[in-house]
Amino acid sequence: MIRTLTDNKATAFIFSFALLIGYQVILDTVSLASILKTVLLFAEGLLLNYLCSKYKIIGQKNNLVLIVFCLLSVVVIPDLSFNDLVYGLVWLAGFLFAFESSENPSQTDNYLIYFGILLGFSQTVNPISVLLFIPVYLLFIQTGTRNIRNLILGLLYFSMVIFAYVCVLYVIELEGEILSLIPKLTFEYSAFDNILIKLLFPFVIVSIIIHLLSLNTYKFRFPNKSKILNFTLLIQLSIAVVLIVLTSQSDLLIYALMASAILLSFGFTYKSESIFVNAAFASLLCIALASLYLHKILIL
Repeated sequence: MIRTLTDNKATAFIFSFALLIGYQVILDTVSLASILKTVLLFAEGLLLNYLCSKYKIIGQKNNLVLIVFCLLSVVVIPDLSFNDLVYGLVWLAGFLFAFESSENPSQTDNYLIYFGILLGFSQTVNPISVLLFIPVYLLFIQTGTRNIRNLILGLLYFSMVIFAYVCVLYVIELEGEILSLIPKLTFEYSAFDNILIKLLFPFVIVSIIIHLLSLNTYKFRFPNKSKILNFTLLIQLSIAVVLIVLTSQSDLLIYALMASAILLSFGFTYKSESIFVNAAFASLLCIALASLYLHKILIL
């Protein structure tokens, strides 16, 4: 089942897009805005899949990351917002710049400058974007950036964008909007108390644990590199969980979903011939669809 859906690009793309649109139909929330958000979410899934292929993250050619990400997106689709999409885009940009810097160390300064500028613009749209400094900077460090000067450059350009924006607000006499740049953490956890998280997250956590315990049984082409990448993504997922727990910001869920999608894709890829792993993949699909249906009829 796994290979049938993932080996062919067209099959994977059609299946993934149909899933996301199907979610909207199940929830009966089809509108121009919801379709636009769904298309953008699908585009981010495509980009994540492309980056994993470009940097040979999984180590095999398939499109499993896209499908798993779309399955996990069931968590955010019922309340999908543009803030979610902003977070996803910024983390993907950080992912791109971090791995590009590992392949082109001489350009690290530029990549951190680009990220600082992008995060600055993101901060003007979503004031908690600044929280992404932590995971993205750690990703840069994990992929080889050790020069403190390089990291400071990103902070400097981020500050310059924010300063320029504040000056514009002051000139056009919107001083009150300046305070909107400060993150407002409400510590309201009700958004996480829903049937989707209760059904899906335990399955994902157990699957990731089993995958990590099975790392030594996988036939990696480059074992050391692949294992390091797994623990790199595990640290990223751990940071996402910590940030969500400490800030209660549901916008950060999309960042956690991307890290989870990559980790699960490792296990599904290297054990794709296993009946049990195929059953687990089918279970993930069933849980995603069933939980959305329950969300609709129970309004949870």
